[in-house]
Amino acid sequence: MVSIHKTDSITPFQLILIATTTIGLNNHVFAISPLIREVGRDAWITVIITMLLMMLWIPLLMYIHKKTNRQPLFEWLKESIGKKATNILTFIFISYLIVMAGFTLRETITWISILFLPETPVFLITFLFIFTCWQLAITSLRTLNILNIFLLLFITLLGFFVSFANIQYKNFMLLLPLLEHGYQPVLSGTIYQASGIAEIFLFLLLQHKVQKPLNWRHFVSIILILTLLTIGPLIGAIIEFGPTEASIQRFPPYEEWGLVSLGNFVEHVDFLSIYQWLAGAFIRLALLLLLMKEILPAKAGMLKNKYLFGFSLIIAGIVLVPISDFRFSYLTANIILPGTFLFFFSFSLLISVLVMISSRKKRGSIYEI
Repeated sequence: MVSIHKTDSITPFQLILIATTTIGLNNHVFAISPLIREVGRDAWITVIITMLLMMLWIPLLMYIHKKTNRQPLFEWLKESIGKKATNILTFIFISYLIVMAGFTLRETITWISILFLPETPVFLITFLFIFTCWQLAITSLRTLNILNIFLLLFITLLGFFVSFANIQYKNFMLLLPLLEHGYQPVLSGTIYQASGIAEIFLFLLLQHKVQKPLNWRHFVSIILILTLLTIGPLIGAIIEFGPTEASIQRFPPYEEWGLVSLGNFVEHVDFLSIYQWLAGAFIRLALLLLLMKEILPAKAGMLKNKYLFGFSLIIAGIVLVPISDFRFSYLTANIILPGTFLFFFSFSLLISVLVMISSRKKRGSIYEI
């Protein structure tokens, strides 16, 4: 069994909390708008179907986790397929993590610029935010975990607050009729919800820092949590605005904050959503950068932090690419979200094949002895 670094280790429960914040931002915010546009009022059925389908993926993840003996995944790859092949996979994986981080930061900066800081230069907001994330990423996983626990507590409380405060505007009859356009839209929308759940593959990149082995309950738990994180604001948007209005909104979860009022004297509390989004984006970007540091070869040593700074500049550059918001929304729905699912699912299949080949080689060498 691989030794765990006790000074920078976390429990499986803490890993689930980190996943709730990082992956939850994708499911809770980014995936909802494409889901409603694609599926309409039946989008919540899509979320449930996706949950059931993704449960079938858990045995494959458990197989990889067990057979790699909780080693750092890319170190195991280096021992199994050699340095050159591993370097290629490292480059591909880090490149996609950069794309994910760039997408997250771009959506966040766009939201901030449109709604709260329209006069502030985009480049200034971008560099200040990514620099703060880089500062957290170069510390340790345990530091990120401690900060995440604190931030997630208030993210959760505010989520329940907006849900209960808007009960007066909810019309559950807007969920009917069911399947008015048949099963095809429901099934075609699964790719958006699956794009977030597929990110649980990132669990395996941190398996060497988890104090106990992961089991199927941990994977089931996070899939259930991610499903609830999507279905809550998704149904809320449909029953508060109607499927037609919700489908044209850029950020439906934020629009729900605009409805909140407490009596006749307390309203316009949508500024609280700033905390929710920025806290989630902060932890997500910091974790993606930290994962890049974990993937980099051990020989990089003290240069890892400098590499991370370079990656941060690339991520900031993605935000500053001159592309319209409409074009970016199209890329999100048709390339980035589907691509995320295909990337992680394909990578899990590749690793499982390599694990199977490695296991057979080991059994063969034992028989020869």
